[in-house]
Amino acid sequence: MSFNRKHNRQLITAALIAAPLLVAGCGTDDDTFVQKSSPATTAQKTTPVAEPAPAETPTPQPVVEATYENAEQAFLDARYPEATDLFTRYTDRTPNNPWGYYMLGLSAWKDGRLDVAEGAFQHSLELDPNHIKSCINLARVLLDSGRDAEALTILDRALAIDATSSAVYRLKGRAYHDMNQIDDAIAAYQRAIALDPTDAWSINNLAYVWIEQGRFEEALPALARAVELRKDVPVFYNNLGMALEHGGHFVDAAEAYAFAVSLDGTNAKAVTNHDRVSGVREDEYTLAVDLTALARTFEATIETWTVATSTAPTDSLLSAEPQ
Repeated sequence: MSFNRKHNRQLITAALIAAPLLVAGCGTDDDTFVQKSSPATTAQKTTPVAEPAPAETPTPQPVVEATYENAEQAFLDARYPEATDLFTRYTDRTPNNPWGYYMLGLSAWKDGRLDVAEGAFQHSLELDPNHIKSCINLARVLLDSGRDAEALTILDRALAIDATSSAVYRLKGRAYHDMNQIDDAIAAYQRAIALDPTDAWSINNLAYVWIEQGRFEEALPALARAVELRKDVPVFYNNLGMALEHGGHFVDAAEAYAFAVSLDGTNAKAVTNHDRVSGVREDEYTLAVDLTALARTFEATIETWTVATSTAPTDSLLSAEPQ
């Protein structure tokens, strides 16, 4: 393992200390009031009270022009409700641009408005039937809506446009997994990885399926490669920790979980997993883990999938037994 154990412990400690600050409120429930004095008699001198200054009228905010550039910038800034509004107005004004509807779909999807996103992607495909990005993201919306069979239909349409898309096969893997068609899910993820050996999410997703099946020895090399490709994804390190833990590598598992927490201190699963294995003693005969060597092993395995998938029809790949 190449983790810095001391550094990781400092990171997890800092993350746990900082966490309460994210949930603490800083408001008050006291009503603001002004104490009234008793009425003054005619014989008493009173000090004139200055008239309160008139309340300032809020300056109206200028309406942002619904240009593609303004809408796209709102999306890039993660201002998804604003981006959805701007792209809605943009498409009303420019109804023949499929990219406008595509970006409206992305903005609405990110904003959690799945119905708006679905309609926008459908409209984009009506304008450009070969707009593969709209196919792919429409499938994501359908998957998020629990409509896995419909998503597969759209993904087959996407493959008719581009049969070499790793993203399409990755989403097919997700759909099959959601439908509990595990062999098809594994085959789809393998095809995605064979098409793009650097597709870290497909590699992680395949390893996740293997972990669910208790195939930890197969999952470990895949996850070693996934964290090698992407060192910034806490989910990958949490899954790596799980594979290590079930292989009896408790020290390395604790380090993987701690690294996941250092990337995302709100990752409750990683925190719980780390707390469970911290301090667990390993068997004295447990072999050291070489993640780099395991990653190379997984790369060699991918090459066998590439050879196998280069000659086999697509349909047979999606019903093949796991390699």
